[in-house]
Amino acid sequence: MKNRILMLVLLVSATFLSSEIKAQAFPGKGSKNLSITVGVANYIHFGGFYGGGGFGGGYFFTPALSFNGNFEFGISKYVGLSPNIGIASTFYSGATGVHIPIGIQGNFHFFQLIADKTNNDIHADKLDVYAGVNTGGGPEFIIDGSGAAAGGFFYVGPQVGVRYYPKSNLGLTAEIGYGKTIANVGVTFNMGGAK
Repeated sequence: MKNRILMLVLLVSATFLSSEIKAQAFPGKGSKNLSITVGVANYIHFGGFYGGGGFGGGYFFTPALSFNGNFEFGISKYVGLSPNIGIASTFYSGATGVHIPIGIQGNFHFFQLIADKTNNDIHADKLDVYAGVNTGGGPEFIIDGSGAAAGGFFYVGPQVGVRYYPKSNLGLTAEIGYGKTIANVGVTFNMGGAK
């Protein structure tokens, strides 16, 4: 009797282990990904600067060198929502700006949808391609030869991105767009989560 039970356990284990498990780079609802990126952002600055910096009212656009962290939560099978925070620097008109962007972005992971709807192996277990929108803002501090000033900025825009996972829990990421990202690159850590 023990031999039969052992044989049944081995048969079931062999069947389970040999079956193909379809993993995905974006597992969907309940998933968690932490991304750390560096790149260029584009902020819309608005009036209200104080001090001797000479930056009065009005709106102007400035590219910024940015370092960002965002944590994407899978809220449905193909949609993720990412709160993000960072620090950025701008250099314009002889002044240096320090910005603290705080925002959110939403992504639609369409490559995973394509993988689910086709029978072809398109490497969706290692590759994640997505598109979405971002928005946010925050405080900024400007220093120039005549003093310091404080103000604010905001950003809004679209983005497209790709993540490649050479390992199941570690990926490389790149995005292009407008607002939070004109272009950035970095790493993504897959923190797991149930599908």
